[in-house]
Amino acid sequence: MRKVVGLIGLLLILSAPMLAQDIPAFEIFGGYSYLRADVSGVNQAYKGWNLGVNENVNRWFGGMLDISGHYGQPGGVNANIYSFLYGPVFSFRKLGGFTPSGHAMIGAVRGSKAYLGLSESKFEFGAAVGGALDVKLGNRVALRIVQGDFILTPFFGLRQNNLRVSSGLIFYLGKK
Repeated sequence: MRKVVGLIGLLLILSAPMLAQDIPAFEIFGGYSYLRADVSGVNQAYKGWNLGVNENVNRWFGGMLDISGHYGQPGGVNANIYSFLYGPVFSFRKLGGFTPSGHAMIGAVRGSKAYLGLSESKFEFGAAVGGALDVKLGNRVALRIVQGDFILTPFFGLRQNNLRVSSGLIFYLGKK
């Protein structure tokens, strides 16, 4: 009986920091991003950056603005893809320093290509569904171990199923 009481006491002491967690009002993410784009059935690799701003309404729900840019040279043609997306984000903050989250966003995607001084660009509707896993490094900073997104775009009148993977740092601002 004494061991059980001691174990319960130890668990309460160790879980106390989780109860006192402050939820940041805003999370600002920035990092490296890789995009595998499906262009007319051919997979192409693009490298770039990903920026995000989350406004947390409470400990589990918020809004996410996601902006990214990716660059590549498939077949000798300079190409870039920019996405501007917004939607809800759902976070699970009960795992101590780890925070998994899921999101669904809609917005616009801009694609452009240039060859021999000629360029063409176009804005299209875009949608993304994905999730992330963050690990807290301190009171004001965390590491986004991975953010994975399935991004749907309709360039060239065809549906493209793209996969984006990002990783970087998150800075916390304010408290809820």
